[in-house]
Amino acid sequence: MKMEKGVSNDRRNRRRGKDIWLKMIRWIGIVSWALMIPLLILIDQAQPQFETFFDRYFDVQVNPRWNYEVLRYAFYLMVILLILSSIGLMINKKRSRRKGDYYRINLIIIFVLSILGIFYYFFRIL
Repeated sequence: MKMEKGVSNDRRNRRRGKDIWLKMIRWIGIVSWALMIPLLILIDQAQPQFETFFDRYFDVQVNPRWNYEVLRYAFYLMVILLILSSIGLMINKKRSRRKGDYYRINLIIIFVLSILGIFYYFFRIL
């Protein structure tokens, strides 16, 4: 079998590096984790305050209820994260055809956390 000049032995692997889809998956992961920080801050601001020893001692009133207005913004952010991670996972699925390809674990984690947060919001908060 005669080899042509410039043709590699393995014709199946024609990838030359990171294409636009791999870069997009990477940026979706970065943006998703960057949005997770404001989400955690919003959830922290929305959660009920707990009475401490000093609150009782100085007779400071604490709010034992969730702040639903702030929590609604956290819910919207969870929906955005769910959409972003779903898009990233769909691109990853379309792109993963070879043995060496893998799913991005960070997108799976964001996807699962988003779904759990949305379910928690619907069933426990509302």
